Amino acid sequence: MARETLLHNAGEDTIHDNIIRAETPADKRKNWWYYHKGHLIAALLLCAVVVSLLHSILGKTKPDYTVALMTSYTMPENGRQELERVLEQYADDRNGDGQVVVDVICYVFSTTMPSTSDAFQQQQAAIARFAADIISNESMIYIHNAEAFEYVKADLSGFFQYADGSVMPSDAVDYENAMLPWDEFQAISGFVPVTSETDAFGSEALQQLYHELRFSFRQAEGTSIEKNEKDMAYYQDSLVFYQRLLTGEKPVSGE
Repeated sequence: MARETLLHNAGEDTIHDNIIRAETPADKRKNWWYYHKGHLIAALLLCAVVVSLLHSILGKTKPDYTVALMTSYTMPENGRQELERVLEQYADDRNGDGQVVVDVICYVFSTTMPSTSDAFQQQQAAIARFAADIISNESMIYIHNAEAFEYVKADLSGFFQYADGSVMPSDAVDYENAMLPWDEFQAISGFVPVTSETDAFGSEALQQLYHELRFSFRQAEGTSIEKNEKDMAYYQDSLVFYQRLLTGEKPVSGE
C-alpha cells in the first residue's frame, strides 16, 4: 500500500523551465507541498518525540487509543472532549495504568477554506500532522465527514479495510465500501452533545454534524503494521474496540 503518496509527488520528472506557474489553488497547494513537505514532516516527527518526552516528564496519562477525526470545520473543544468520554466507555486499559483514555485528534481539511496565506499554511500543517500519524500508525480508527475525506481521498487508496473486514486492494478507490455511517454504531447513535454559549455550533446543529460522520478502519495486511509486533497488537485491540462501538457492548470489568 503506497502511503508514500502523502510524502512524494506522483509522476515522472520531465524537462521544464525554471518558472513555476501555480495558476489555481490546487496548483499552489501542490507546489508548496512539494518544496516544503520534507521540512514539515521532519518538524512534526521532532515535535512528536518532544511531546512524548514531555508526556513522560510531566506524568500526563498516555492514551490507550488514539482516534483520528477528519472534518471540514473546527470541532468545538467541548464536543471533542464529550466524544472522548463516550468512546472511553467502550475501550479498555491496554497500557495497564489503571485508567482508560481515548484521545481524539482533530484534522481540519476543507476545499472551501479562505485563500489566505495563513489558511493555506494551516492546511499544509494539518496534512503534515496527518502524514506523521500515518507513518507512526498512531490511529487505527478514523472518523470523517464527506468534505474532509474528499480533500485527502486521493492519498487513501487501499488505506482502509472494507467495512466487512476484507482487504481493500492497494489501488482500490471504492471508498464508500470502506466506511460505515455514524448511526450504525450502537455505542454512539443516541449521543446528544452538550454545548456552551461560546461554541460555534448549538447542540442541535452539532448533533447533526455528528450524524453526518462516517467511520473507517485502517488496513494492516501488506502494510508496516503487520511487520511490527507492537503495532499489530495495537491493531488487534483497536479492532475489538471498534467492534464494541458497533455493537454497543461495553468491556467486561477488568478486561
